[in-house]
Amino acid sequence: MSKLNNFLLLIICYLLSFIFGKANRTTFNPKKIVVFRSKPHVGDMVYVTPLFRAIKKTYPESRVILIGGGRVGEVIAHNPDIDEYIEYKNNFWQVIKRFRNEKIDFGCMANLGTTEGLALLYLGGVKSISVFESADTAKSFSYTQLKKLAITHPFSSGTYVPPLYMNLLNPIVANTGDTHFRLYYSNEAKQKISALFSDHGVGINDFIVGLAVGGSTEDRWWPAERFARVGKYLHEKYNAKLFLVGAGKDEKAISETLKYLGDIPAVNLLNQSLDEFKAFIAHSKLMIGNDSGPMVTADAFDVPNLVLVGPTDWREYHRPPGPFNRISASPDKKIESLSETLVLQELNIILTSLGINVK
Repeated sequence: MSKLNNFLLLIICYLLSFIFGKANRTTFNPKKIVVFRSKPHVGDMVYVTPLFRAIKKTYPESRVILIGGGRVGEVIAHNPDIDEYIEYKNNFWQVIKRFRNEKIDFGCMANLGTTEGLALLYLGGVKSISVFESADTAKSFSYTQLKKLAITHPFSSGTYVPPLYMNLLNPIVANTGDTHFRLYYSNEAKQKISALFSDHGVGINDFIVGLAVGGSTEDRWWPAERFARVGKYLHEKYNAKLFLVGAGKDEKAISETLKYLGDIPAVNLLNQSLDEFKAFIAHSKLMIGNDSGPMVTADAFDVPNLVLVGPTDWREYHRPPGPFNRISASPDKKIESLSETLVLQELNIILTSLGINVK
């Protein structure tokens, strides 16, 4: 929305606040809960999934509604902790009407705040609203004023993001501290992945390795030639079965990697359905990729993974390194500066932990 529209929403909300009061009250035993997520990206949505488990564990009889756009619905498909998903797309006033009829007890904005999102919850009659405040949100006059009607929580850079999202549940005492991501896929997707493996002569017990060679922006892409050499190393030494995952503009990175792989067998899974994408990663033995959605998806299914990091701060988006999950970060924030030597050092830690036999 434009700044003018945001300002008008601010005025409307403040006028109504004189009648209905603020949405910053403590709510006990909420019956209906809404989570609003405006960012559509796959990886960003994965960080939010612990909230739904925490809510249902604390209030198993509650009704949980998620509202979002883009690919949010695909990411959370088959999640048993979400009772309803509402797609948000040019339906601001319709959603408000729906929420007022639902009589929502508690709502939270699971992303850095927007005036539009907060106004939607407030005008929808949500009794208690939990939102973030940060240096970024302070740049918006309308949001800075509007958040005074809600319960605010600090959002800090340089720290692991999932616990910050969990803090949004503090007003209803539902922060369980469990930040494990949770994703699900259909039986149909599982069957298709089994057929995929069968078609390529891959057994479920083979060393199945997924390579996520693309990502949201090209400044995160490790050079395709280096990815290919790591793939060759895994295939020739450990008989790894290679699969390349990605969507949309990742086609460029996948095509280049396949070119450099030459006669090394690899399966191109570009533009899988998200359901099958999740099922594939869940059945992989190892994922290697740039800082992107496939890597946090691997975390959700406890699949060992090696994340290659350039310009981003890995502390915000990935778990601390362990024997089965490693981070290989560029020393100068430029992904092309990340050497194969550093990547192989981290990769070999995982291989040793897995006990993978040499071919």
